[in-house]
Amino acid sequence: MLEGALGDGLGWTVGLVVLMLAPSLARAGGPRFHPLDPETYVPATYFLSVAYAPILRLLTSTALHLSSRDEAAMEVAYAGAAGCALVCTALSRAPEAPNLERLVPMHNPKAILNQDWGTMALGGLGLGLVFAWIASIGLGRFFTLSYAATHLEGHGKGLLISGWYVIQIAIVYFFLRIASLRKARLRVPLVVSAAGTLFLMSFLVNTASGRRGPLIFAVLSVGLGLHAFGVQIRRLWLAIGMVCVVFYGIAMDGARFKQGSGIEAQIESAALRLDQTENVLEISELQRVYDNLVNIVNEKPPLVNYPGESWINSVLILVPKPIWHERPLALSERYVMWLTPDFARHGGGFAMSAVTEGYLNLGLLGAFLQIAVTSAVFFMLPLLVAAARETSLLGRATGASLASFAYYQFRGELTALLKITLTLGVAMLVAILMASIVRLVRRGLPGTGTVRHGPERPLRPARLGQSSPSK
Repeated sequence: MLEGALGDGLGWTVGLVVLMLAPSLARAGGPRFHPLDPETYVPATYFLSVAYAPILRLLTSTALHLSSRDEAAMEVAYAGAAGCALVCTALSRAPEAPNLERLVPMHNPKAILNQDWGTMALGGLGLGLVFAWIASIGLGRFFTLSYAATHLEGHGKGLLISGWYVIQIAIVYFFLRIASLRKARLRVPLVVSAAGTLFLMSFLVNTASGRRGPLIFAVLSVGLGLHAFGVQIRRLWLAIGMVCVVFYGIAMDGARFKQGSGIEAQIESAALRLDQTENVLEISELQRVYDNLVNIVNEKPPLVNYPGESWINSVLILVPKPIWHERPLALSERYVMWLTPDFARHGGGFAMSAVTEGYLNLGLLGAFLQIAVTSAVFFMLPLLVAAARETSLLGRATGASLASFAYYQFRGELTALLKITLTLGVAMLVAILMASIVRLVRRGLPGTGTVRHGPERPLRPARLGQSSPSK
């Protein structure tokens, strides 16, 4: 109706914005706009992937209308927004206070838990995978490669690079462990705080290799986990963090031009890029993702042979390439080969957004279905699990880690999301297994039985939600 009245794509645009606001207004706990609430966070990440660039262009132009190409793209984006809004509203749940008595064992609240040691081992395993990837390149050569060359070195080594996802779970777990102890007004053991800090600092290696996303997603997953745990994070700090992310991204774009030429050259290139940026709101990555949607909706390239092909291939591509050399190509690979074959031969690629993949498979209905399923299964439900009262710290860490990739996967295709989900799921099982092994080892060691401690300071009921009856 709006499009019929306004025309030029304005109806689709206004409707999309309204749909993105609806889940926050219909939130189960009452209307609220907080960037880390699932009802706000998930629609916002979808908005960034498909609507930020055209709306910014619309607001900064003298003529308040979209081109015919943009109009067709916004119709597809609106279909995806409908799926996202419907799911986020339907799955909205009121926040629950965590069961702190379960998360901080009453009999010995200051002890290092078996799960602590198991998660440390998991983080160490992730570091081992990453170091094996760097070693396969050569430590000296790793810091002299260009950004494109570093990207090419990752082909066929997905298992090793997935170590970053494993480390991310460990990071979120230890920050949640710190939060649980602080809520109980207990001192945080040095081992716990040191493990969380060291694992987080290891992500700076990604910055050295020109990858800006992993560090951002790691910090975001910590924020999502703490917010779901009930830790108050002021909107001011979130706004400051968003500004830092924008300038970090611009600086990394500049540093990539001189990657491999030494740290001083990279810093100079980053500073030059910041100086040359006239409008920090114009984010080139968001523009490129949207342009790919516009190209595909208007040009309709033959990237799928039958409806739903890329959805089926997303499962088949999970088979490692060394095992199946002729496995199907991802949709993004097909797209770059169709658009710029020479760029594809040099290892280049273009982000294939989730709504674009849905549209290629089944038109507007496919766009609606893919965004609805993606929002529900991979983002809303993990965040609900992370915020449930009885969820363990490890379960919370896994859910927050998966949800942190919302924007990254709204701008990507189903294949990558399935790989991340599988990796995080296996990592959680490994952490549980490691904790079980630690439990058995500690039981078998002399002097690790039950030790009597002096009287512990009781957990403060005011911090736990419901107070327990006094005896």
